[in-house]
Amino acid sequence: MLEAQQRDSIKQRDIEQVVLIGYGAKKKSDLTGSITALSEKDFNKGAITSAEGLLNGRTSGVVVTQSGTPGNDAVIRVRGGSSLLSSNDPLIVIDGLPVEGGLSSINPNDIESFSILKDASSTAIYGNRGSNGVILITTKKGSKKKLQVSFNSFTTYNTLAKNVDVYNGDQFREIINTMAPDKANLLGTANTNWQDLIFRNTASFDSNLSLMGNLFDKIPSRLSIGHTENEGLLLTSNYKRSTASFTLNPTLFDNHLKLNISGNYTYAFRTNADEGAIGSAISYDPTQSPYDAQTPFAGYREWY
Repeated sequence: MLEAQQRDSIKQRDIEQVVLIGYGAKKKSDLTGSITALSEKDFNKGAITSAEGLLNGRTSGVVVTQSGTPGNDAVIRVRGGSSLLSSNDPLIVIDGLPVEGGLSSINPNDIESFSILKDASSTAIYGNRGSNGVILITTKKGSKKKLQVSFNSFTTYNTLAKNVDVYNGDQFREIINTMAPDKANLLGTANTNWQDLIFRNTASFDSNLSLMGNLFDKIPSRLSIGHTENEGLLLTSNYKRSTASFTLNPTLFDNHLKLNISGNYTYAFRTNADEGAIGSAISYDPTQSPYDAQTPFAGYREWY
């Protein structure tokens, strides 16, 4: 028994030193700089609701620029951009299957590891699709252990750190009366901070339930259900995502045939706010009130 445990330990240690690529397996020590492998222990910690948040800042040569809009895909660049007119996005492969789009629809709780292929030799099998690098994602699989139930949930409170410093209504009236008195008749009587009217404090919620075990004492399996709600700081921006996934990993014919069966479901609803409102709020006349009872625009003042 002791010898068997030692052999298993040696095998596990050897596996941790190997990275699978398109043409086979290679030692990590031989792939320094061209391939980066990240497992769960290397992921970013904290309140993370997106897959790209797990690897942001964790790999050299990979730049992840996350958008402030809830649900928007991050811009990922592997060793910079190489094209002026074509896409510079890397190819994303999940459990061996190339996928279209970004990572926003993937539940980060279902991800076991990332392997990022950076150079031509490691991405060659993917052809021109891999010219901007390849991100290989391995999802979590079932277990032969007894039933394990995991539930995690968190809530975050979001607030704007700082407004852009602009003149208030009184300061603006003083400037116009001094520098352009002939335009003073166009000013209003209010003191309006337009940034306060377009931004809000919000709360975000994320919950995930996973069950992992040996189904019928024969089939390693895993079921995961997750739900995310994220309201943006800019009014009307909102993102909701519900995910469900299952994996079955049976072994047949005395361990001579191994099957990986998986299914994923994602429902995402996103409302994008007009980000042009930010520039308008910074530059608009602070002496005007947002409301006007005489206007035909549903009681809101409109400049024309």
